[in-house]
Amino acid sequence: MAGTLSDEDIIARVGDGDIEAFGILVKKYENFIYTLIRGMVLSEDSAKDISQEAFLRAYRALRRFEKKSSFKTWLYRIAHNTALNYIKRNKIPSAAQEIEPDAPLDSGENIPLRMTIRRLIDRLKPEHKVIIMLHYFDDLKYEEIAQVLNCPVGTVKIRLFRAKHELKTLWEKYAV
Repeated sequence: MAGTLSDEDIIARVGDGDIEAFGILVKKYENFIYTLIRGMVLSEDSAKDISQEAFLRAYRALRRFEKKSSFKTWLYRIAHNTALNYIKRNKIPSAAQEIEPDAPLDSGENIPLRMTIRRLIDRLKPEHKVIIMLHYFDDLKYEEIAQVLNCPVGTVKIRLFRAKHELKTLWEKYAV
């Protein structure tokens, strides 16, 4: 039954007092949210904590969801802001700060290309990493990313261009 309900239908059920309906939204988006947050912090435990906090904030704010964007975009924005607040509040390093910039990649034949690309993405500046994850891993459109990051679409395009350039530079430096 959950598979046939739209986000709007589920949100309406939550609004009608069906607390368990929110669990459907959590199940639907938990991997997306975790991936976004995991891209911002290295610790799996921190990413899980932040994800949980983001869903809790979304639940509490659901009555204020105005449907100006999709629920997914709205939830991503909450998760992104929750992660930024968590990083600042707990003074934990972001994923980009934890990685040694000159540490060589293991480009042996036994390591899949996907792993190499993921390690390169982990080396990106945080703002570039997030935009790559949102666009290429979560398939968000420019407009949706702009809503998540609370910036103009033009800024999204520029950041994505710069992120791809940085990724290309890293590829040439470490993976070739």
